[in-house]
Amino acid sequence: MSFPYTLSCAVWEFTLACNLDCIHCGSSAGSKREKELDTDEALKLCDDLKAAGCGGVALMGGEPFLRGDFWAVASKIRELGMELSVITNGTVRPKDVFSRLKALSPRAVAVSIDAAEPALHDRIRGREGAFADSWSFMNDALAAGLPVSVITTVHKLNLGQLAALREKLKGKGLAWQVQTAGAEGRRFPKKLLLDRDEFYAVGMFIESTRRRYKPEDLALIGAHDLGYNSARLINVSLYEKWEGCQAGVSILGIRSDGGLIGCLAINDDRFVEGNARTTRVKALWRGRSAFPYTRNFRKADAGPECAECRHLDSCKGGCSEMSLMKTGRLHNDPYCFYAIERADGSGPSKMERLRDFFDQCSRPGSLRRLSRVFSGRRRRRET
Repeated sequence: MSFPYTLSCAVWEFTLACNLDCIHCGSSAGSKREKELDTDEALKLCDDLKAAGCGGVALMGGEPFLRGDFWAVASKIRELGMELSVITNGTVRPKDVFSRLKALSPRAVAVSIDAAEPALHDRIRGREGAFADSWSFMNDALAAGLPVSVITTVHKLNLGQLAALREKLKGKGLAWQVQTAGAEGRRFPKKLLLDRDEFYAVGMFIESTRRRYKPEDLALIGAHDLGYNSARLINVSLYEKWEGCQAGVSILGIRSDGGLIGCLAINDDRFVEGNARTTRVKALWRGRSAFPYTRNFRKADAGPECAECRHLDSCKGGCSEMSLMKTGRLHNDPYCFYAIERADGSGPSKMERLRDFFDQCSRPGSLRRLSRVFSGRRRRRET
């Protein structure tokens, strides 16, 4: 029998060093971790990922361009035939960065932009002038013909910025991912977390934007923490249906010290399952006891928020990071569109009627075109 879990993407915290001081950073980046992988170890890890059947690697930070061996490792990833994505804050610009990135044919070059107002973005990012640098990086990357994505992390400070930021991004031929802030980082006050109504409003914003604009004009998705099983919001993600947390199912997180974890967003040492220095990725990935919280899920594992839900078999309790952050346990995600809709009195019959209506309104082929944009296959637009 074939092995059921394919490692689609390894998200690699290339370094924890960062030149910014973002309030929402889940890993509280700034200084390097102790004993970060050196160049030889990083190159060996690339071979190890390939041997495990990894389809692609996303290099992030901290700020990945702060490592002097970025190009050696990024080139190795591509030489091995894996896809490459780069996630940067856009304020560090190595020499010839765009031509060198273009030569690597990346799947995506993602830039973090958190507000339409420069002063607010700078406040969130902890450095004056950060917006100007990031916006310039984005535009120059687009001009170089790179597949650019923008990532926006939403909390109470910038929720009201989404519409204005949409106006600034539309028509540029880029992809836009919206995600919500968590409280794992040391710098983020919990009072800035979105409440359930605000969380749902983000979903409504994504839904309305996807109805208003073709993917070629503005390709927008919600991240893994946004959903699920809504009858009003047809689909805010890149996938047709949420099939449960993908930590250890199709995704692997790698810390800069070599720690191997199902998802970097979880950021909890209890879920680190090995270290690249001593554990072969293939051996971990194919291990019978690996990632039991996703691979061996049973209905009895669900918490009270999810235990009686009719979608439990497929949803498996939502996003692991959101569930842990909000309730301290897995499979108990309280920020669920389906649950929010039921709580506000929308009965099943009303939800079915709404779904039928929205199905009629959705653009044919829009999900397919979104996938094309987010995979890096897009037409170049003037900036």
